[in-house]
Amino acid sequence: MDYFYNYLTMESALNLDRIAHSKITKKFRTDNKQLLFSRGKDGTVWDDLGRPYLDFVMGYGPVIIGHANIEYNERICSLLANGMMMPGYSEFHEKYLGHLLRDRPGDRGAFFKTASEAVTAAFRLAAMENGRLGIIRAGYVGWHDSQVANSLKWHEPQNSPLREQLRYTQAMRGVGPDEPILNWVDLQLESLETLLEENAGRLGCFVFDAYLADRTSPTILAEALAMCRKAGLLTVFDETKTGGRISPLGYAHDNALGADMIVLGKALANGAPISVLVGNRELMAHAEQARLSGTFSKEMVTVYAATVTADILERPIGASADGWQELGTIGTAIAATITEAATRVGVADFVRAEPVLGGSMFELVYGDHVLGNKKWRSELLQAFSAEGILLLEGHPSFVCLAHREIDHEDLTQRAVRALRSWALECEVHHD
Repeated sequence: MDYFYNYLTMESALNLDRIAHSKITKKFRTDNKQLLFSRGKDGTVWDDLGRPYLDFVMGYGPVIIGHANIEYNERICSLLANGMMMPGYSEFHEKYLGHLLRDRPGDRGAFFKTASEAVTAAFRLAAMENGRLGIIRAGYVGWHDSQVANSLKWHEPQNSPLREQLRYTQAMRGVGPDEPILNWVDLQLESLETLLEENAGRLGCFVFDAYLADRTSPTILAEALAMCRKAGLLTVFDETKTGGRISPLGYAHDNALGADMIVLGKALANGAPISVLVGNRELMAHAEQARLSGTFSKEMVTVYAATVTADILERPIGASADGWQELGTIGTAIAATITEAATRVGVADFVRAEPVLGGSMFELVYGDHVLGNKKWRSELLQAFSAEGILLLEGHPSFVCLAHREIDHEDLTQRAVRALRSWALECEVHHD
């Protein structure tokens, strides 16, 4: 162990880069160096040099109780006495789904490690049901080829000049004239109708990223699903960010939208890798023929983690009826604190924070002068990092239950220093 620790320390000191990864994690920088993290506790993480940071990244959303929560860790460790993998699925999987889907008695669930796998499975089930391979999507729905090919920057605001620049246009399989991948960009019913009419007979699946629900309404989404069903498409709500975070089953269930399938992921297990594809019994009967499984779909540690996470979140906490309601209160307060800091500095017209879908997520909102300026936005993240605050930009940030203990005056002071530094560095003109 000492040898391993010394080796890692030496690697860090030499600033060697061994990890091949997407560029978004490279945004976490201090002194223009990418951060490497060593540990976390509650709502804080530490880098490899021992510096602490208030963490609003939460592993991009999975951590929902907090890092290294004592009860969570102890209960999972006790369940490990049952083993990590059985020859097939375990009673823990069955009991977990029975509890999760108690308000959906006609539904079944399939287990995966990531939501990208679950969305792929949904596409396959849809194609088996109606024989069509084309897809209409709205939002970021995973990183597999047909999910990400020819994508927009979906997390950007509707009016952002950066939003509609197509990305991932090369080396993507399963995308072509017989398997069109189409983007519902403006979330207007007229444009969806045009896509359906122009591609009649080729489209088998419509998938919607529930994060974008804040940019439209349940009424419009219900009509969109109805239009797609009339055209013979199966409908999928990708609740990767939202299911288990804004509520146990997410936006589509809460608003009774009646999607054919729901993808749940991220926050289900407080950081353990699990995703569940939910659909009605008849549709999910295709699972065996569709080969919806993998070796590690059956492992038990993540189901232990998901069971414990749900149990903790279902309890009343503070004045809230349950953990999901409390998360909304926490995130709304944090967004207000960051906006208050921007107001004090005089840059609220340039950047502020707003809660998303009730507040368990929040996002930075930019004024017109900043919205299309990638350099200013990158510098803003570094300014926050230098003050020990980790946020996301061009993507929602996340909160956990442990953030209810945040000292909001301390957060305000840090945010004020970060915003002043950013305004000076970028020569942002403010009052």
